Amino acid sequence: MKIAYFIGTFKKEDGVTSVLLKMSEAAKNAGHENIIITGYVEDRSLSPVEVIEVPAVTFPLYKDYKLPIPGQKGFALKLDEFKPDIIHVHSPDPIAWAALKYAKNKKIPIIATYHTDFIKYLPYYHLSFLKPFVWAMFRKLYNQMDLVTTPSSVIAKDLTDHGIKNVLSLPWGTNLQIFNPEARSEEWRKKILKNGEKHIVFSASRITWEKDLKTLAGAYNLLKEKNDDFEMVIAGDGPALGDLKKLMPGAIFLGHLDLKELAQSYASSDIFLFPSATETFGNVTLEAMASGAVPVVANSGGSKALVKNKYNGLICEPYNAEDFYLKTLSLLSAPKELNTLRENGLTFSKEYSWERVFIKVFGIYKKLINR
Repeated sequence: MKIAYFIGTFKKEDGVTSVLLKMSEAAKNAGHENIIITGYVEDRSLSPVEVIEVPAVTFPLYKDYKLPIPGQKGFALKLDEFKPDIIHVHSPDPIAWAALKYAKNKKIPIIATYHTDFIKYLPYYHLSFLKPFVWAMFRKLYNQMDLVTTPSSVIAKDLTDHGIKNVLSLPWGTNLQIFNPEARSEEWRKKILKNGEKHIVFSASRITWEKDLKTLAGAYNLLKEKNDDFEMVIAGDGPALGDLKKLMPGAIFLGHLDLKELAQSYASSDIFLFPSATETFGNVTLEAMASGAVPVVANSGGSKALVKNKYNGLICEPYNAEDFYLKTLSLLSAPKELNTLRENGLTFSKEYSWERVFIKVFGIYKKLINR
């Protein structure tokens, strides 16, 4: 089986890229040839397969990302040589439309994955008025696909409610060999706590405002006012990092971490504070849970689908810093509850392995090709 993957921007510190890399590597290991077509490659060494870069321009609202220029000129000849059996699109930008046109012309099955809840991003850029237009564009694009997958049942329902057909909820997984309690390091904790006996509240994401960083900062500052029995540690990089440091004086910022460092940070922490309300799945939430950190998340999107309130974590009202503060504070003062949620989270996360996910994905490919 030959698979052509399309993604607008191929970047480190990006959840969609991370999933695509795992998928591409799994396909290769299973004996399936695959290739990646993108508008921008930050680091070609990240990819286990060949990457074709097509012309792109900087996205004016988000300069860290590139928008591929419409059309097939940058990839058609190479793809003709490759002769894909199926096309899988990972971003709803001009490259998706080009992939769709190519698939129709060549009579190749094509599927798309809706990774990012773009509609919820609009208010952060003062573009809420564009919601009807964006939904109309999504319907026109996705309703021409043979199948649309998304990693959360909550998001799948939202897409269906807005007129998008053939939607399948297909939750992602996590690497349980990397993200597990055995990655815990007492040395790491001593370095953070300076030999104190405090809790560690950890957060990890790309540092952009649509991750609801203002709620994170608000909850942190309320906690610091009422409780000094914790250290706040943040991992990740992004355009809002400088401003976030100003909003969170006293917090410890680790910057970008590799997988081993990230796993160690999760497993060595007690609470994972993640207020983002724009997640379609929330890879970091599952990684934290599998590592033994108790998640405190927004009652929205993918986070809502992963965390069962008071069973494997706590759910808070989206955008409500006080609610995040109160829920986190309740765990800081209740070690027995914290441990119970931790144990339940470890049990829950064992059902989410990437191996199971990719068996399903490759099975879907084969059905569509045979059909």
